[in-house]
Amino acid sequence: MTGIPSTTRRRLAHRFAALLGLVLAGCLFATLPARAAELPIVAPAMECGQLLGVDFNDTEGAPFRLDTAAVVPAGAGVGQAYCRVTGNIAAQVHFEVHLPVAGWTQRFAMSGCGGYCGAVSVPAQLAEGFGCMRFESGEMVVASHDAGHVRKTSAATPNTPGPFADGLWAAGNPDALVDFAYMGVHKATLATKALINAYYGRAPKFSYYIGCSDGGRQGLQEAQRFPKDYNGIIGGSNTNDVTETNTYYHGWNVRKNAAGVVPGSHPSQYLPILTADKLPALHAAVLAACGNMGGGLKDMIQDPRACQFDARSLICAGADGPDCLSPAQADAVNAIWQGPVDETGAHLTAGDMPYGSEAGWVGSMVTAPGVPLSLQTSGDYQFSWDWPHYMASFGAPLDIDVRTLQFTRAEFNKLTRLSQLFAATNPDLRPFAAAGGKLLLWHGWTDTGSTPNHTLNYYDAVRRSMGEAEAAKVMALYMIPGVYHCNGGPQATREDFLTQLMAWVEDGTPPGQVEVRYYSANTIASPVALDRPVWPYPAIATYAGSGDPKHGGSFVKTARPPALTFPDRYEWVGLANYAPGKQLWCRTQGAGMDCGTR
Repeated sequence: MTGIPSTTRRRLAHRFAALLGLVLAGCLFATLPARAAELPIVAPAMECGQLLGVDFNDTEGAPFRLDTAAVVPAGAGVGQAYCRVTGNIAAQVHFEVHLPVAGWTQRFAMSGCGGYCGAVSVPAQLAEGFGCMRFESGEMVVASHDAGHVRKTSAATPNTPGPFADGLWAAGNPDALVDFAYMGVHKATLATKALINAYYGRAPKFSYYIGCSDGGRQGLQEAQRFPKDYNGIIGGSNTNDVTETNTYYHGWNVRKNAAGVVPGSHPSQYLPILTADKLPALHAAVLAACGNMGGGLKDMIQDPRACQFDARSLICAGADGPDCLSPAQADAVNAIWQGPVDETGAHLTAGDMPYGSEAGWVGSMVTAPGVPLSLQTSGDYQFSWDWPHYMASFGAPLDIDVRTLQFTRAEFNKLTRLSQLFAATNPDLRPFAAAGGKLLLWHGWTDTGSTPNHTLNYYDAVRRSMGEAEAAKVMALYMIPGVYHCNGGPQATREDFLTQLMAWVEDGTPPGQVEVRYYSANTIASPVALDRPVWPYPAIATYAGSGDPKHGGSFVKTARPPALTFPDRYEWVGLANYAPGKQLWCRTQGAGMDCGTR
């Protein structure tokens, strides 16, 4: 550190020591984090247990009461002691907050919830989903919430979906739907800030939101509806059009791979057309055809939009086998890549499964030979089961699920009446920008849970609404090859976006290179198979021509070539909702709900 002022050396040494445990835990990559503001450490103004004696009933917008407040000491799995607080916000939003007992640097991070929510997960969801988490060093208050309801906890019953897709809580409970749509995270934000102010005697200097899937949608709702809640927001695998995703996107996959109903099964179990034993050869063929586009190395697809592959080219010339497809299987594959359409051929979602995602279809809409598609075996079956029945209306259940879903414009209009209650598609981020907010979006190109076109459509709409120059001041996007939904899939991945966001918010440094680790299996406990850099879209990473192709240092930032340049707007019947003034705001009015736009 020769030539660096002594005060700076001490500051860097202190930060490095605080982060060393994270490096050893595999939380950080090989580089020191980008710069962020140097903030004084603030000690608590009261004992943890004293929070139970504070009256929070008058918290504006989020009256709440605490259930517990106790110190969790440092130890195995706990790097820094913290005050763990749980509580309930009117009416039914449950939340949990971890307040460091030492080392708090006036920062706060909220974690969103995924699926249909209904459970609190903090800080594990943050740490597992987003790589390096500074809060593990005691720098940050961290919190999470359940979006205003409690889901079932078991997947044991044969006629109901698993916990992540449980929607029964919405039956006759319109207030819970509004909390799930956008109010729950806002209430949890207000309550957490009130707790911070009470415990430390001051408000947080910087507030961050981190979410993926529905948690990503919640983050976008915060930026669009409550622009002063957060200084920085990370939204990953964003399920912007959640109504359409959890009906048509998932339902289409099941129905197009259904050969017939298993006799006597209840609920219906479908015999699959395409089975898991055919996926390795299918995936290999797609990579062989499209994996070298735009400088790719055939291990992953740089941009699935460039791929034009017909599964019928794999139809068996002779006897059936694992290396070829039957005509029916080829048709099912092509339909899954195409996505749901109505009777006129108009797309009912922004696409479906991207090319290159085939290895991730197992457990979604593809099962092993002899295993029917059902609520126990298919994630797509589960997610398209409760939403159209319980969550598409404030009124009585609609008696529609994946088995009875009709791919017609009339039924689409019926099931999307509340779409703009849930959708996070308002492209006017000027209020968020005026408050100094920064939005960092990311999506895996091979996401099997939420089409990457969701995020690209929003990115495009913001740039059209605000202008490219102004949009760049408030929003950045990373599109990551080979990454599945929320870093999951056959090959788990991890990356650190929080450090980039903090440097942007606190130091004015725009987001830059991020290293993505690809593990050998679907767990971060497995060995790292390779790492690869990614830069803000539309730049891509290309192999430099020498060096280990499994090492990120062998890749360079490259402008997107014409072969990988496409319109970022995917045309589908719901695209008109990507405009200001479309979102619904609802509140209880007598025995019903009063909804309107603003």
